[in-house]
Amino acid sequence: MKVCLGGTFDILHEGHKLLLKKACQTGKEVFIGLATDELVVKLGKEAKSYEERRKELEEYIEKQGWKNKVRILPLKDVYGTAVEEDFDAIVVSPETEKRAKEINEIRKKKGLKELKIIKVPFVVANDGIAIATRRIKNREIDGKHRLKPLKVCVATKNEIKMEAVKEAFNEFFPNLEIEYESVEAETKKQPWNEEILEGAIERAKKAVKGKDYGIGIEAGIKEEDGIYFVEQYVAIADKLGHITYGKSPAFQCPEWIIEALKKGKEMKEVIPFKNEEEKKKGAVWYFSRLIDRKEITKIAIIMALIPRSPTFSQF
Repeated sequence: MKVCLGGTFDILHEGHKLLLKKACQTGKEVFIGLATDELVVKLGKEAKSYEERRKELEEYIEKQGWKNKVRILPLKDVYGTAVEEDFDAIVVSPETEKRAKEINEIRKKKGLKELKIIKVPFVVANDGIAIATRRIKNREIDGKHRLKPLKVCVATKNEIKMEAVKEAFNEFFPNLEIEYESVEAETKKQPWNEEILEGAIERAKKAVKGKDYGIGIEAGIKEEDGIYFVEQYVAIADKLGHITYGKSPAFQCPEWIIEALKKGKEMKEVIPFKNEEEKKKGAVWYFSRLIDRKEITKIAIIMALIPRSPTFSQF
């Protein structure tokens, strides 16, 4: 199998090494498109010279014992020879998967076979965010280790949700210094079905601006086969644009609440809480007397953090 991949490879980090490993495990012949100095400038990047990058890449390839199967070629534009050569597959990261799909569209128009797209997962640092050259250059990370305090912003002014975020992040990243902020974010008053996740994503994208992480939390009613569930979704967006998702355990919502919600009321208006303290604990506590809103929100946040664990994308 003839396999191709491409990149700048300015600082050869763990993410690059995983791409190279997968390509060399998969292909009998591996072709690496290395961005030329002209392409680096065109892309608005700064990098070592082509010859320096090529030399470092060759040294690593030789050290791994892949020299006889690998060829390094100059990559003069973002597609390179992948749009015309008889390659069988292309190895990409989640960040470059879109480009591979564009390459296949071009090949299809030329009457060429589509390339098999082999996606290698991100390699994350100990802050749960993918290792990237720009992060290393900005001294955010050294290898896999976070160097600066982690900045987390939550799209809510709800104190219960803020406490849940802090507890979840502090437990998930116990060795990191974390700074927390919150911003207002308006979404639908009573989300239903797909609006719940959409609202969480919208909140996360608003919160992440200028931060490492943006957290969106949204609760609503999800219908499945005529049964209505109360569910809470969490979207966690990072500064590189990657979003991970989680949700809380769900419980069946009483019909009398569903009827009231359909008439435009909110759940907190319908449930006969005795006082503000009970209202803070939420519907899940009112019906269970076992679990409160903070606990169930914290669970949902941890579920959204799991894809950011180093063990999630073992390769």
